[in-house]
Amino acid sequence: MDKILLLHPDSAIREKLTFVMQHSGFQVVSVSGARQAFLEICKSSPDLILMAEGSRKLNGDELCIRIREVSDALLIILGEDKNEAAGVNFLEMGADVYLTTPLNTRDLLAYARSRLRRYKESLKEYERR
Repeated sequence: MDKILLLHPDSAIREKLTFVMQHSGFQVVSVSGARQAFLEICKSSPDLILMAEGSRKLNGDELCIRIREVSDALLIILGEDKNEAAGVNFLEMGADVYLTTPLNTRDLLAYARSRLRRYKESLKEYERR
């Protein structure tokens, strides 16, 4: 079962996404703060990290950079800004996908599954070499 770390400051959104992801076969750890997320990343090595762009204490871009220092987990940013530059900035800092709100959970699940599938396939290919 794939492990997902969900970082979102809004408890209602966190609960909804946790419910959807768990009922879609993922193991989910849900946190509200960036520092808590970083500790969880180091402790449990999630396969996928879903992170709200506006995570506070550490701002989203700073956390994105720190995550890449310790993890190669897939990183999906749940963005608030439909401005193309915001998404590009996160992608350049190490994010794999930038999705804007309002969030379509079917799109999110499709992105998560396809990225995890490709990631696992590339790992298998690497191990065969």
